[in-house]
Amino acid sequence: MIKKLIKYPTAYLMSIVVIYSVYDYFEHIGRSDSTFEEHPWYWLLFSISAVLSLIVIVLLVKNIIQRIFKHKNLVIEVTAIGIWLALYISILGPIINKLFWPFDNLYFSFNFGPFFIILIGYFLIRIVINLIMKKNVLYSK
Repeated sequence: MIKKLIKYPTAYLMSIVVIYSVYDYFEHIGRSDSTFEEHPWYWLLFSISAVLSLIVIVLLVKNIIQRIFKHKNLVIEVTAIGIWLALYISILGPIINKLFWPFDNLYFSFNFGPFFIILIGYFLIRIVINLIMKKNVLYSK
């Protein structure tokens, strides 16, 4: 199964997100005298929910768009990430906050600059990954 996942560039995104989320979780609960340190299980639920929302929504939206247009392309993948990011900042993040982090209101604010920087950065990273994997530059699977 691992050998099959290595062939899918999207798996690299998911791996990076999971690794960063583990780091982020421990960084938050390691803050002395913080709400995160006092409630590590709640923060774990919040973190897992955020990562799962990314994985599920990106894969679902990507597959739906690919079926509609009958085409696989990196631009569709980036669009799916953009849709998740917009949904997370405006709807999902605040809902996950209310469900799994009742101690504070986390700050969710949509800014076009960081939004496009994330998408462009991901697009460029995926192009590099595709080149390393010797796939078409705009390959997406």
